Amino acid sequence: MRSTTVLVLRDPESPEVNLRSEALGACLRRLRAIETADAPATTAAATDATGSRQAVSLLAEAATLIGDGNEVRYVPTPAARDRVAGDGDGGWPQSTVSRHRKLVRRSVGAVFEFPLEDGPQAGGDEPASLTTFVTDWTGLPSSCAVAVHPGHPLSTGLGPDEHASFTGRFCRHPLTGDLLPIWVGDWVKAEFGTGAVLLNPGHNLPDLEFSRKVGLPVRFSLAPKDYDGAPADWMKPPYIKSGHAFRVGPTAEGQPFDQAKTVYFAAVAERGLVEEYTDSGMGTFRIASVGPDGDVEVPWDRRRRTVAHGDASGEPVRLSLSPVLSAVEEHVRSAELTVVTPSSRVEDDLLALRLLLAEPEIVPVVKTAPEVVVVGNAQLAKGTDPGIPEEVLRLALLVNAAPLDTLAVKPQHIEPCERFLTAHAAISEREPAAGRERSGEVSKAAAQIKGLLGRQDLKQAFTQLYRLQKNLSKAESLGEADAVCYAALAHVLAGVESPFDEVALRGAWSGI
Repeated sequence: MRSTTVLVLRDPESPEVNLRSEALGACLRRLRAIETADAPATTAAATDATGSRQAVSLLAEAATLIGDGNEVRYVPTPAARDRVAGDGDGGWPQSTVSRHRKLVRRSVGAVFEFPLEDGPQAGGDEPASLTTFVTDWTGLPSSCAVAVHPGHPLSTGLGPDEHASFTGRFCRHPLTGDLLPIWVGDWVKAEFGTGAVLLNPGHNLPDLEFSRKVGLPVRFSLAPKDYDGAPADWMKPPYIKSGHAFRVGPTAEGQPFDQAKTVYFAAVAERGLVEEYTDSGMGTFRIASVGPDGDVEVPWDRRRRTVAHGDASGEPVRLSLSPVLSAVEEHVRSAELTVVTPSSRVEDDLLALRLLLAEPEIVPVVKTAPEVVVVGNAQLAKGTDPGIPEEVLRLALLVNAAPLDTLAVKPQHIEPCERFLTAHAAISEREPAAGRERSGEVSKAAAQIKGLLGRQDLKQAFTQLYRLQKNLSKAESLGEADAVCYAALAHVLAGVESPFDEVALRGAWSGI
């Protein structure tokens, strides 16, 4: 039997929403646990330092982690982004898919391979080629360099005040065979395409600005029709998506820029060094904050602004981890997962979790989407005593509205919860009469409450349980079968203590 795991995400700006989410997560965890004796439910929060460190290391090997300052961010791999953008990650709830789909920024282009001049470095696991995602290759022949982000596998990093640096390595232009220098640029976005960009300063304004700063050549492979290169007519860069192919050889020379683009693609495709590709941009996601009170210590490569790998020297830093990092851990990926998330975190933490579960290089590969329970906003209504005991407030947040509904906790929500907890304590102190079978009244009510709990209608379940509790409190004597049945329901819904052990509660639950 597969284990069941409940993961609760948090809203850093709302204590009431967090308490509401935690209360719901705990209720679902108790429900799963009492129903699955052989595989009890657990929390997905990573509390073991060794396990947390391994999760960070595993994620850093499978995807890119970047950080510069007080937080570490996860950059989803193109493979994970493609799975999520194509809804190929196990059938997530349609409401969640719709919200995530609006965040995808699609860019149509192609991935070009630039073979490394010297091949992979000895002892490393880098590929033989540098891949770049390109949306405009109309001026491909005049490209002069490739730039990668600081955490890229080919990056040599940047110093504290550096914005760009030459790696000392070269790659081959897939069309011309020219040697192109590989640079590191702090402006290269790790989350766009492959995290590497092709520089063509003659035909792109940002590339031109960078090239002038570091001294790269500015060449042209597009020009006005019949341009002869006379000094009086020399072009001013950048010359973008216009004109005709210029100084590119007999195959495309003189052709309109869009036709030349097709010729270039066909020539490189014949060499097996390009594929059409639509990039699904989704941004980066915070998975940890840096601070002296962090949960786990990891080695940090400050030049490359990422976790240190292999023989790379690293400075120890302490990280406080986000709950979403639990999606890397094996026991979570192999479990039947339920995720409780504040509505405010669906577009960030929940999307990050979804992408982590979609990462194909992290095993076991997750093929089934988790159950997702979205929690609406919650707050104390004006005039409500802020000093409410936490156990009372937790119950009030749990049972006074459907999970997704917005809830303003008022005194009329608090009073029934206080009375319920007081009455429960009194019932638990009574000595039940042994040998009596469960009454028909309790059996009928218990079946209704259990069904409501299974459907997560906690508001109606509490109403019914509160009514049952009143009836039991008024009874002159309390049979043991009725008492343990009530205790099982109260334990699952409210998490209250019981005079009965786990075996008795589970037996009563299964008998309902």
